[in-house]
Amino acid sequence: MNDPGLEDIIQDTATDVNNTLRERISSRDNVQRNSDRGPHSAGGRFPQKEQEKDAGYFAPQRWWFTSTAFPLAAGTFAPLANLFSVCALVQTWRVEISGGESEAQGQRITDPHWLVGVNAASLVLALIANLLLLLTFAHRVRYIIAQPLTISLWYLSSVLLIVPLALVPSLTPPSGVSQHALSQSYYYALLSTIMYATLSSLLLLHLIFCLPPFSKYPPSFATLTIPQRTLMLQAISFTLYLALGAGIFAAIEGWEYSDAVYWADYTLLTIGLGSDFPLQTSAGKGVLIPYAVGGILLIGIVIGSVRGLVLERAGIKMKHRHLTKERDRGIDQVKKSPDEGLDSMETLKIEFETMRKAAGRAEMMRKYNALGLSATIFIVIWFLGAMVFFFCESKQNWTYGTALYFSYTSLLTIGYGDLVPQSNAGKPFFVFWTLIAVPSVTIFISNIGDTVVTWVQKGTMWLGQRTILPERSLNDKDKDASSGRDRSRFLPLKKLRVVEKMVDEEEAREVDEGAVPDPAKAHGGTGVDNGIRGDLEKVGKAVETAEGERGQAGGMAARLAREIRYVSKDLGRRPPKEFEWEDWKRWIELLGESEESTSSGKEGLSSSDGLDDLRSPMTVGADRSNSNSSDGRRLSKGDNNTRSWIWLGDDGPLLSNDSEANWILGKLCDRLERVLIEESTNVGSLK
Repeated sequence: MNDPGLEDIIQDTATDVNNTLRERISSRDNVQRNSDRGPHSAGGRFPQKEQEKDAGYFAPQRWWFTSTAFPLAAGTFAPLANLFSVCALVQTWRVEISGGESEAQGQRITDPHWLVGVNAASLVLALIANLLLLLTFAHRVRYIIAQPLTISLWYLSSVLLIVPLALVPSLTPPSGVSQHALSQSYYYALLSTIMYATLSSLLLLHLIFCLPPFSKYPPSFATLTIPQRTLMLQAISFTLYLALGAGIFAAIEGWEYSDAVYWADYTLLTIGLGSDFPLQTSAGKGVLIPYAVGGILLIGIVIGSVRGLVLERAGIKMKHRHLTKERDRGIDQVKKSPDEGLDSMETLKIEFETMRKAAGRAEMMRKYNALGLSATIFIVIWFLGAMVFFFCESKQNWTYGTALYFSYTSLLTIGYGDLVPQSNAGKPFFVFWTLIAVPSVTIFISNIGDTVVTWVQKGTMWLGQRTILPERSLNDKDKDASSGRDRSRFLPLKKLRVVEKMVDEEEAREVDEGAVPDPAKAHGGTGVDNGIRGDLEKVGKAVETAEGERGQAGGMAARLAREIRYVSKDLGRRPPKEFEWEDWKRWIELLGESEESTSSGKEGLSSSDGLDDLRSPMTVGADRSNSNSSDGRRLSKGDNNTRSWIWLGDDGPLLSNDSEANWILGKLCDRLERVLIEESTNVGSLK
């Protein structure tokens, strides 16, 4: 599961699953249907998706955990807690040890009837709570009704297990039993108790801070997007798959169910210890082939969802915070820059360059913050897990160094199998620990690929440029030019980057035009993005054709349609395309024109509402005022006037949670809509 090469495939699969579920659920989801439609939703197929994506985006980061992370954690780990409760119920809590037998070889001691009843009641209440949470996520049950019930039922399940957990170790064993020990089921009950109490506490915090006097977010799961809510369905699917597979292999191989869960866990996570529970039957070996494939795909989808829907969204909020700081710094730099006499477009270019620098620094900070956080989680899981194994396996004479070695090989899914947990406490903890640890390590390795691997690639190119691919002298280059030889491999590093960028853009164009390039290099978006892109291209082509038939091929509507078709080709690209200044300059001039200036052949900025739409409503105190013209095209320092900022505003492209292509498309489509309405009004008045 730690192969970074599978990241795109897994993420695409998770995205497809989420899109399918979104189409099924969105028709029933009415929480945010009454919100006003923004400029991007005019032609969108999923207006709710845009509203959910914006919900909580600008909320303080400290409330993101209670509003989003806490309910997601509860929904993801609740099915696992139910599985542990099942493991606690199917076998007795004590085993008899005779002779030189180990705990794992002990014979069952029958539990008291009251213990079985309490255990079963706890499981039933927990399942009801889990069902209520699922229905709340799907907006089938009102939050204010279901949430208190879910919290109460989970707390009650935890309390029902705490009592027997405290009493069983002190129970007198039956006559004739000289030595006994606690079984795996006892420790599974202990884990499920801790999980029920923890998850209900997380939901309680979510409930407290959404109600008065706090009211930090709506009393619902509206801040969760539909794909985030489907994460619970994915977790349930994987847990059921793990549990059913364990039951099948327990029946085939004659294992205890708790041992089969332990085996299925390290099999699906590709740890593959294998030395303690090797498959002995031909039937078991045959069933393993499809079972392992399906389980690995399921856990890959879950990991992709966790990374894409939870961690990346948290990363976006961190990036937004860094962008805000960089934006403020950029504003100060622009205000202090000696730009007397610069016209409006030159000033905008300075702001554009400031925006690009701020975005680059913020993205770098986001990547390294994510790397540092995932590295910290890796170290904590490694060392704390080793400490628990050290205590659990003390009878096997494990030292802390031995436990560190075992934890490390398990985390990286190396799984030599020379060391395996043998105690009844070690195996349940191994299942719980690996289900948290292995996905965390997978995300850590992915973050390494976003940062460290990039530096390795740059270092390799730099080394190659100075060794086997050296840049040659100008005379050698002239000789190559005269002889017609290919000298692209002797390009300096900066030119190589330019060439790579051109190749990537050309491949993306080929995808849009129907060609089929190398799939590993293609930058296509999701099915939803492709559908919207196709609709926009059809609309743009239709408008352009209609304007041409009217003799207005150079008119405002036709030009806007051409730009919409141009930008729509980059919808859904990964990574999102960052447009050059020349593109933005053309759009600013286009959105700043009025129909009168277009028809008279004048081009340039005006006070039309098109430019007002491009500008952000945020104004900042500036030391510039209009000096050489009344329309604001000349800016100078000295007055206390305010001006609106295009690039550095709160809803400008820098701080938008949309890609640049989506952002500018919203402006262009809104402008085209008004132009077409104006044209139809003029035609009607002439009649």
